[in-house]
Amino acid sequence: MGSKEEKHIVIEFQKKILQEAGCSAEVIAFLDEIEDEVFCEYYCFCFLDGMPIEEVRRIDSVPVQNWKDKIKRIREERTGYLERLFVPDAQVTQQISKLHEKAGRVFKETEELRDTINTTLKQTLKIQEEALVQQKESYQSTLASKAELLKDREDKIQSLLSEIEQNKAVWENEKKDLLLKLEEKKTAVKEEEKKEAAFIEEDTVNNRERKKKRWHFFCKENKKRGTQDNNNEFIETYLAEDTFNDAQKEFLIQCLEEGDSVQEMKTYASASLTPAMMQRLRQVRKKRRERP
Repeated sequence: MGSKEEKHIVIEFQKKILQEAGCSAEVIAFLDEIEDEVFCEYYCFCFLDGMPIEEVRRIDSVPVQNWKDKIKRIREERTGYLERLFVPDAQVTQQISKLHEKAGRVFKETEELRDTINTTLKQTLKIQEEALVQQKESYQSTLASKAELLKDREDKIQSLLSEIEQNKAVWENEKKDLLLKLEEKKTAVKEEEKKEAAFIEEDTVNNRERKKKRWHFFCKENKKRGTQDNNNEFIETYLAEDTFNDAQKEFLIQCLEEGDSVQEMKTYASASLTPAMMQRLRQVRKKRRERP
């Protein structure tokens, strides 16, 4: 009875250790399945090492002749698990060593490349800095030249403004003289227009008087000839309406005075012809009559 109580106390202590270690309830319950407290202790160590419960069940299920062989089996399995867990094999170690060597070479090459890049960057920055200095000097020189040009232009503008101010009074006087001359010219033109209008009016009156005299002469001569009917026809055809203009009427009256009858005038008189053209047609008619 005392032995069972001791076993129970040991197992409960082991469970508490596993519980404190954060093992699962399945792992803790597994210890209740083991009758020997020594096996429980070894399995407890396996669980604390992190061995899965499936692996522990596999170890426990392997048949052995006695409890010493089983303990030996448990130790071997635990040792193998720990070796697999913490001690890499030779091939892995060799691969890791090669990787370390390769990483060292790459690091060295990278370091050399970094040094080369840094040197190149420094040289490039130096060249750029020199170029910027030259560009700055060029800009400063250009700005100085432009400033000088602007100053010259400003001086010229001020000179022109001064000249304009000096000539302003002269221009005002010339403007006044020009306006005065224009007014005098307008006055002279108006006087000329008045004289011309008076002359035209006088000439118009004289023309009317001459036409009246010619008309009276025309009527007097026609009465002497006894051609009143011809005159009436002439008046109705060529003078009564505005078909013919004054120049055409004057030409036709002249033809009548020279003895042409209305019938003869009809052969060359036309409102669409000028007096010169009608005169040429009249001469053609006369030449045809004069032929034998």
